[in-house]
Amino acid sequence: MLEFSILAILATCIAGMIQIVSSKRETLPVWERENGKKKIEKWLKGFLAKLKRTSTRTEKCRLILAVERMQFENDNYAPLWQYIRFGEENGDIFGKFKQSLQKIKITNFQKQLLKSNAALKNKLIGHSEIKEERGEWQIPAELKIKVISEGGEALVFSENFGICEFAVRLQIFDPFLFTNDFGLDLLTWKINFEKDYEKAVNKDESEKQNQMPKHKNIINNFVNIELFHKQDLKKEDCIGWITIMEKAEEDLRTVLKEEKIGIQKRKKIAEGIFDGFVYLKKIGIGHFDRKLENILLVDGIPKIIDFGLINEETGRSGYREMGYARKGSKFRHQTALSAATPGFADQAQFTLGDGYEVQNIFYFLFCDWKSSWNLLYKPIDEKEKKEIDKIVQDCNATSIHKIKEGNISLIREITSIISIPSSSSHFCLDDPNLTKSVQVSSLKQNVTKCVNQDLENVTKNVLDQKSSNLCVPISVTTLLAICNEKRSWL
Repeated sequence: MLEFSILAILATCIAGMIQIVSSKRETLPVWERENGKKKIEKWLKGFLAKLKRTSTRTEKCRLILAVERMQFENDNYAPLWQYIRFGEENGDIFGKFKQSLQKIKITNFQKQLLKSNAALKNKLIGHSEIKEERGEWQIPAELKIKVISEGGEALVFSENFGICEFAVRLQIFDPFLFTNDFGLDLLTWKINFEKDYEKAVNKDESEKQNQMPKHKNIINNFVNIELFHKQDLKKEDCIGWITIMEKAEEDLRTVLKEEKIGIQKRKKIAEGIFDGFVYLKKIGIGHFDRKLENILLVDGIPKIIDFGLINEETGRSGYREMGYARKGSKFRHQTALSAATPGFADQAQFTLGDGYEVQNIFYFLFCDWKSSWNLLYKPIDEKEKKEIDKIVQDCNATSIHKIKEGNISLIREITSIISIPSSSSHFCLDDPNLTKSVQVSSLKQNVTKCVNQDLENVTKNVLDQKSSNLCVPISVTTLLAICNEKRSWL
């Protein structure tokens, strides 16, 4: 009888252990379970079937964008090329004066585009002929209620995988993707998992390709799905990403606008942001869209997101495969990015040169909402300047403008939130749509047309994009700041 009792107890223990293991397995994200890849693929097919959009761009626009995704023999050609001509197997890129820069081998994806519009062969196509995108997403209600945010190229959803909730970021690089002209029957993909990549180290320390950014202040991409045209047999031209990443409770813009946190939490967040950008620079990634919306808070910890506007120095394939860098010389040369968020952009994103750098994000962290906008964009006279200087001095923040030089100790010295009593709410640009990134190439086209017409019949929205009037005042303010800084050098 004793033996039977022992066996019964043992069987009960084993059953309990099996139940615990099974329960733990159920709490794991889908991709970490048995047959995780198959389950993600099943989810992906259902997700893709719900995605619909329109595009105002053309085959010509698609070709230009496809060239921007190419790796040239010299990365310096990325900001210099002005024209492209396609032949049968090869093409030529030309500079401003139509001098040949390099021959390129036409990719399978480009061949598909040329096949659908043969008139684009053997003719000079201008880099600036790309049109502004005014297409819209047409997604079903069941998906629309899950939308977290919509940016220039990206759409972010909330999605449950098992009992865990994550963010799914969809980013398109080819404008026809998910339109009626690019059905799912033309699409293939490659699924990449975080567990297959090592933590990225110093850009000069290792030549290993399977590295990705892993840092507590960088958003964690768990799965990244690269999308390709089916005829792109070598999978050499990625035309979109679907990224499964950690989900945040809120973004920094909302927290600061509502003034939810005091100086100590702001300093802690500032140090985390600083550490994150230092790590990115160390591993060869320069992030050039440093706006408040691109800092998320996960359990109070700041996470840097949105790697659409980056400059990547290493060429490590893991960065691209996991959604932290784009392929092409354009993303190896800052001046070639041709996109920026007004008010949060460096000089090189507008024109040649790197004399004017911004770290406006720190002004918002250490000033109240109204004061930050006023300090950055309100014209002040000498009397008001002295009054503001005294307030800033009392907060021990006289060196706030030097944070961009890389001195983290300045953050620790600030004793209180800067508040300017004379700040006007007229300078608070509260509509989040106003701080979306814009295509600088389109801005340049519009301005050039006005200049060529001797500024006749100029409309008030000459610099507008995506219904954003913010482009005008901030673009002008930035140009004046560049001008003033250059004068100080003379």
